[in-house]
Parts: sequence; structure tokens; C-alpha cells
Amino acid sequence: MTTPNILKTETVQCREHGEYKNQLIESFSGDHFWEGCKRCQFDAIHSGDDAIRKPALDIRRERALNARLLVSGIPPRFREATLESYLTTTSPEQQAIALRQCQDYAASFEDHWRVGRSMMLLGALGTGKTHLGCAVAQSVIRNLGATASYTSALDIIRNIKSTFSKDSNLTESEVYAALRKPDLLVVDEVGVQHGSDFERQVLFEVINDRYKDLNPTIVISNLGILGLRKCLGDRAVDRLTDAGGPAVLFNWASARGAA
Repeated sequence: MTTPNILKTETVQCREHGEYKNQLIESFSGDHFWEGCKRCQFDAIHSGDDAIRKPALDIRRERALNARLLVSGIPPRFREATLESYLTTTSPEQQAIALRQCQDYAASFEDHWRVGRSMMLLGALGTGKTHLGCAVAQSVIRNLGATASYTSALDIIRNIKSTFSKDSNLTESEVYAALRKPDLLVVDEVGVQHGSDFERQVLFEVINDRYKDLNPTIVISNLGILGLRKCLGDRAVDRLTDAGGPAVLFNWASARGAA
């Protein structure tokens, strides 16, 4: 797992263990924290006193969760996007249906993972598709201990193209392997790319690799299902809909800029 960003380092003195390097660690929520003395934490975790050991174990679990959330790649704008914070005020009936479908998908993710069932969030701009995609990712990380990753179609294509440079630190196979690894992959902005055969093939490779491994994928697009078939190809969409993978529709007006 990727180590969370170290924002600052200071040399401080521990009364028990002497001088050590204290590190300010990035927090997913923005409430950054000082790591503290590692030897003190080790002693607390292995203490025979429950009043000492249990809080130390809670802190270790919270920090492990923080690391999993950070490595998900969920953008700062959407770190507060949860299933609970999604507002259904623009088109209450339709939005409530979309929210319920995403809640059901998150709650039953273990079943979806078992059969490799994916999901598509399709529809108009500014309707909360990215919010709910990131919310589902957060839910499976927080509640199930699963791994999830957020990316965009353009980033995938850009990362594959970057491997063609002789100075690249990664191979094409390594980029595909990283996208295959998470229990859940959220691919946003599908359909904004140029629509070339190369781009279509790259995205098919990602979807197909995960399909073969029974790893679910959430695809987010401003296109409808017919437009998505034209953009990704029938083979890719058929894999996304296999095992009853739902297409959640967002057909109401944009909430961006609304008073």
C-alpha cells in the first residue's frame, strides 16, 4: 500500500525513548495528524492493559483506513462525497431511485465481487454521478475493508501513452496490472476522449482484464447506453452488463450553479 504523504518532519523528544523524527501525515479528511513516537505505539499495542492496548489498536485501524482512502485516488473535491451526503432536491423522485441503486450496490458489494458484477452511472452533466461513484468507493473501503481506486478515462489513456516514451518508469503491462488490482475500479469521464480505435482498445483492455478476474468496475459517463456502446464498443458494454450489472440513469437537470 502506498504510504500517505508526509507533510512535515520535526525532531522531537520522547520522555520514554528519547529523540525521534515526528511526521505530520496527510489525512483523507483534511485533519492532518502527527504520527508520534512509533516505539510508544508499539508498546501500547502490546500492552497487557486493555485500557492502553484497545485505544492504540483503534488508532492503528484508523490510520490504516486513512491510508486505504488516500491510495484510492478519490479527488479532494469528492472526499466528502458519501451516500449519506447526496442531496435529492433537484429531482427528488428520480434522484432517490439513483441513490437507492447505489446504496444497494454498495451494501451488496461482496456479492457483486463474487460474480464480478459492474455498474454504469449514465446521464447528464452536473447530476451527481461522480459524487455517487466516489461514495460507493468510500463505502466499500470503510465498511468492507475492500480496496477501491478512482481514475478517469483520459488518465488511463494518458498513462498508457506515457509508457511509449523511452524515459518511462513504467511498462504498459505495469499500468494495466495496477488498474486490474483494486477490488473496485471507478472510471470517470468515459466518452470525453477523442473516440479513436486506440482509446477504445485501451479501455476495453481495462474492462476486460477486470471482467476476467471478477473485479467489478463502475463506469461513469455523460453518454446514454447507446452512446456508450459507440464509445466503448459492444464487447466492453456487454462485460459491464454481465451478471445483471445495472445502468443507473441520471436524466434530470444539472444542479451546478443552481441557486
